Amino acid sequence: MISPCKLEPDTLTYLTNSTLENAVVFDYESMCYSKVYMPDMFGGMDSYDVFLSGAKALITIDNPEGDSNKELILFRDSFGSSIAPLLLEGYSKITLVDLRYISTDLLGNYIDFSLNQDVLFLYNTQVINNSYMLK
Repeated sequence: MISPCKLEPDTLTYLTNSTLENAVVFDYESMCYSKVYMPDMFGGMDSYDVFLSGAKALITIDNPEGDSNKELILFRDSFGSSIAPLLLEGYSKITLVDLRYISTDLLGNYIDFSLNQDVLFLYNTQVINNSYMLK
């Protein structure tokens, strides 16, 4: 892309440890398992895809090293993918939901809301101020 301004590219840095290296990500769209970080996606169309493979409607991160039975449901936009791994130390499972891509009517098919879970809503102001984007 050509820009009239001289812009320096973002520098993306990610933190890792054994918990993050051993975590298992499940993508409900592709029905595939992957890792938390996808370093081969650096330099692609959107380098933020390195975090949990980018924007997805619904994914889970299972922490096999988690010694708690705590679960987090994170309602988020795509930048929530970069912070979710940093919360994994405190949870055995994190479910990430992006309401821009999945209807709330369908969530009960994938998430058991009767469990004792923590819930976090993490959206940028552009999404919150334009809530029509959410399904």
